[in-house]
Amino acid sequence: MDTIQTAVLIIGCVLILFGYFRLITDEKGNVNLNNYRFTGGLFLVIGGMVEGARDLFSLDLSKKGISTLSIVVGALVLFLGLSH
Repeated sequence: MDTIQTAVLIIGCVLILFGYFRLITDEKGNVNLNNYRFTGGLFLVIGGMVEGARDLFSLDLSKKGISTLSIVVGALVLFLGLSH
């Protein structure tokens, strides 16, 4: 049971990181480290999640929509893994 819980937690973390890294990269896949030095791109991620949620509610699977879905599913998996 312990290994299953560990696997679930790792999957949740990977999903969150996948969505986070997709939101902070530009069109070429680069990350401007000077802009994210102190905040880690937190405002960019929150803004991207708002736009992604708006896209998901309009049934449009954009890059930000997929990233938002990945972060939300990862958070749910992480919560379920920690609650058991």
